Amino acid sequence: MRKNVRNLLLQGLAAALLAGGALGAVNATGDEANASTKPGPRTSSHATSLRTVWPALKTGSRGTDVLTAQHLLAARGHRLTADGAFGQKTAKAVRDFQKKNRLTADGVIGAKTWAKLTNLTVASGARGKAVKALQVQLGVKADGVFGKKTKAAVSSFQKKNRLKVDGVVRPTTWHRLIAGAGTPAVPASPRDVRLDHKLALRQLAAAGIKRPVGRTSLQGVRARTIQGVIALKKASRCTIVITGGTESGHSTKGNYSHSKGYKLDLRTRDEGRCVTNWIKNTQRKGKPRGSDPRWHGTLNGISAEYVYETPRGGGVHWDITFK
Repeated sequence: MRKNVRNLLLQGLAAALLAGGALGAVNATGDEANASTKPGPRTSSHATSLRTVWPALKTGSRGTDVLTAQHLLAARGHRLTADGAFGQKTAKAVRDFQKKNRLTADGVIGAKTWAKLTNLTVASGARGKAVKALQVQLGVKADGVFGKKTKAAVSSFQKKNRLKVDGVVRPTTWHRLIAGAGTPAVPASPRDVRLDHKLALRQLAAAGIKRPVGRTSLQGVRARTIQGVIALKKASRCTIVITGGTESGHSTKGNYSHSKGYKLDLRTRDEGRCVTNWIKNTQRKGKPRGSDPRWHGTLNGISAEYVYETPRGGGVHWDITFK
C-alpha cells in the first residue's frame, strides 16, 4: 500500500515538473528572444506567464526599433544608413557585430545582441549616434546631443517606469525603453494564449490605447494580437482606435479569423489617418485581397497583414491580422 502511494506521489510530482517545463518553454533562436521574466496577470481560467521581450528584428523589419538598432550599430563603428529599414547592409553590420562579440552570427537582433548593443551609458554632455538611438526611443528631436530636453525626457520616462530617476541611461533604462514600458509581451508558452476581455483591456490601457469603441469585444483574443497592436502604436506613435475584435458579425472563415482572435479592425478616419499614413509609407505593399489593397510587415517579431477594407455598405477600416 505504501509503495503504491509513493509511486502515485512520484508520478504526480513528475507530471507537475513536466507541466512547469512546458509552461516555461520559449521559441528561441540562437540569439534568444526573451530577456527578463515577470509573472503574468491571471485570467479567469488560468495563470498566463508573459515576458517582457526585446523586439526580434531581422531582414524586412521596419520602424523605430530598427532605426534605434542602426544608430547603436553606427555608434559601435559599423557603417550603414540609419533609415529604419532592415536591409542587407544592416544585416551584414549585425553579423559583423555578432562575430566581434562572440554571438551567433545569424543577422537577427534578439535578446543577446540587444544586450551587447545597449551595454553602454549615456548622460548629459554626451554626443553621437548612441544619443540619437536614445532620442529616437524617447520621441524627441534626434540631433545626437544629450542636452537639457533629452535629460528631462529620460527622467520623466524613468519616473513613469519606476526606475532610478537620475537622467542617466544605463542598460536597465535601455531595456525598458526598447523592450517595453512594463507591458506584457509575447506569451512564453503556449504560443496561442487567449485573454479574456478585461485582461486585454488592461494591457491596452497600460500601453496608452483607449477602450475599443462601440460593442467591440476582445473576449478570447490572442495575447500576440494584443501585443501586436501595442507594438504598432509604439512603432507608428499614432493614436490607435480599435473598432472590431472577436464579437460576432465577422466572417468566421479561414484559420486567422476575428472569432479565432487573430484580427483587429482599426479606424481609418480622424485619428486613424496617422495609422493609415504610417502603414502605407513604411510597410511592404503586397497583392490585393480581392479588391482591397494589402500591406505586410513585422512588429516585435509578430507578423502583421494590413488590409484596407472598403465594404460595399460603407465603414472603411483597417483589417489587421497578427500572427
